[in-house]
Amino acid sequence: MSAALERGSVRKLVDLEAWRYFEGFLPGKLGRLVFYGAIAAAQSLLLLPILLLVRYSVDHAIPRREFGLLVAIGGGIFALRALNGAVTLWLRSKYIHEIKQAILRLREDLLLRLYALPRAAYTQLDLDTTHARIVLDTDRLDNMSQAVVSRIIPASFSALALVVLLGFLNWRLLVVTLTLAPLVLVAVRITGSRVKDRVYAFQRAFEAFSNGMLFVLQHMDLTQVQSSQAREIERRTQDMRRLRDTSESMAFLYSVHSQLQGIVVTFVGVVILVVGGAAVAARSMTIGEFLSFWVAAGLLNGHVSTIVAAIPECIAGNESMVTLHRFASAEAPRPYHGRERIAFTGAIELEDVTFGYRAAPVLRQVNLEIRPGETFAIAGANGAGKSTLLYLILGFYRPERGAVRADGVPYDRLDLVELRRSIGVVMQHPTFFAGSVRDNITYGSPEASADDMTRASRLALADEFIRRLPQGYDTQIGEEGVLLSGGEVQRIAIARALLGKPKLLILDEPTNHLERSMVRTLIDNLRSLEERPAIIVISHDREVLREAESFYRVENGTVLPYATLPALEAAPRGIAAS
Repeated sequence: MSAALERGSVRKLVDLEAWRYFEGFLPGKLGRLVFYGAIAAAQSLLLLPILLLVRYSVDHAIPRREFGLLVAIGGGIFALRALNGAVTLWLRSKYIHEIKQAILRLREDLLLRLYALPRAAYTQLDLDTTHARIVLDTDRLDNMSQAVVSRIIPASFSALALVVLLGFLNWRLLVVTLTLAPLVLVAVRITGSRVKDRVYAFQRAFEAFSNGMLFVLQHMDLTQVQSSQAREIERRTQDMRRLRDTSESMAFLYSVHSQLQGIVVTFVGVVILVVGGAAVAARSMTIGEFLSFWVAAGLLNGHVSTIVAAIPECIAGNESMVTLHRFASAEAPRPYHGRERIAFTGAIELEDVTFGYRAAPVLRQVNLEIRPGETFAIAGANGAGKSTLLYLILGFYRPERGAVRADGVPYDRLDLVELRRSIGVVMQHPTFFAGSVRDNITYGSPEASADDMTRASRLALADEFIRRLPQGYDTQIGEEGVLLSGGEVQRIAIARALLGKPKLLILDEPTNHLERSMVRTLIDNLRSLEERPAIIVISHDREVLREAESFYRVENGTVLPYATLPALEAAPRGIAAS
C-alpha cells in the first residue's frame, strides 16, 4: 500500500487512467461542461460587433467628426463588454460549482477508502506521508481543476472563436499568424517536461518538510529525553534547505516558461504589426481594418497567454492526480464483507483458528469460548499472541484457517462495524485527542446523554476525579491526554468503552496505570449490573486474573486453559506473574 503512493517507474505527461478516475467524480457533468464551453464560444461572438464598431469609428465616425455617433458607438461597446463580463461571471460560477463538487466527492472517496483499509494494510502506511499527500494533493488537484475549467476551457473556446473572427476580418493576416503559432507549441514543449520534473521534486521536498515538522510536534518529549535536539534540528534544517532549493528551482523555471512564451507571443505580434502596417501603407487595408484585427489579435494573445500560464499549475495537479489514483487503485481487500446484524449478547467463539502475519503462524488451532456475562482472563508472555487474539475477536484480521463466531453466527455473515458497537475496548495504550474530557468520553457515541456519560464515568471510577478538575468534564486534556496522569486517562478510556453499554468489554493490561484494587472495584461494579457484560481481561497480574471465572494462557502459539485457580496461582512467573 505504501508503494502505491510512490513514484512510478514510468511517468507519463498525461496519465489517462488517472484522468478517468477523476472523471468518475463528475457523473453526467462532462456534457454540461461542454455545454458551458459552447456558451463560452458563443460569448466570444460578442467581440465581433465590438471589433466592427471600432473599425467603423476609425474609418468613418472620427474622420467625419460625428461625435454624437462616436458617443453612441462607445456606449454600445461598453454595453457589449458589460454583457460579456456578466456571461463570464455566470460561466465561472457554474464551472467552480461543478469542480468543487467533484473535489468533495474525491475527498469523500479517499476518506471511505482509508476506513475500508484492513488493519494489515493500514499498519504498513507511512501515516505522515499519506496525510500530507491526501491533504496537499487534493488541494493541488483542486487548483488544477479550477485552472482547467475556469481558464483553459473558456480561453480555448474563446481563442477558437477569435481565430474565426480574425479570418473574417483579414484572412491573409490570419494565415501569417497561424504560420507562426507552432513557435508557441515548441516553447511549451521545451519547458513543459522540465517543469514537470521540478514540480515532482518540489512536492516530495514539501512532503518531507511537512512530515518532519509533524515529527517535531508529536515526539517533542522523546527528542528532549534522548537529548537529540541538535540532531533533529540538523535533519529538519536539511529538509528546509532541500525545500528551498526545489522551490527556488521550480519558481525560476516557471519564470523561464512565462518569459519564453511572452517573447514568442511578442515576436508574433511584431510580425503582425509589420505585415499589417505594410498592407495599410500599400492601401490594401484601411487603418480601421488593421486596428480591429490588431485588437482581436491582442485578445487572442490574452487567451493564449492565459492557457500557457496555467500549464505549470496543470502539471502540478496532474502529478497529484496520478499519486491519488495510485493510492485509490491499490488493492487491499477487507477481511470480512458481511451485512447481517444481530442482537449481540456477548458470546464469542473461536474454533480451530490458525493465524500468522507472514510465514510462521502466531496462533495455531485455537479453540476458545466466551459466554455472556462471564469474566474471562488471558495471560501470556510478551509477544505470545495476546494482542493478535484480541484483533481476531474484533475482526481486524481473518484467520487463515478456522472460524470466529458471535452468538453462533460466523463473522463472514456479520456487519462487523455494527458488532463492534456492542464491544467496548480499552487497549494497553489507549488513544486520546486534544479536546475536553467530555469530547474524549463521548467520542463514537455523540447521541449519549449527560446522564449516560456520568453513569459510565462512575462505573469506571472516573466521575469523582473529573469533577475535581478545573472545568470538570469540560477540562482540556491535551494531545494524547498529556495534561492528566496515566491512571486518570486510563479511567477516561474505560468510561468511553462503557458509554455504549457494551455486551463485551475487553481490558488489555489494565494494571499498567491502575492499581489492582481499582481494577477489582471496576469488575465488581460491572458484575453488579442487571445486564452485566462479558469481560475479557488480558494481564500478567495474578491478583487481577483471580477476579476471572475462566483462566487461559497463550503459550507457543496455542491457548490453553488453567483448570483451576490453584493451577493459575502455581503458574510459572513468565506466564502470569506480577
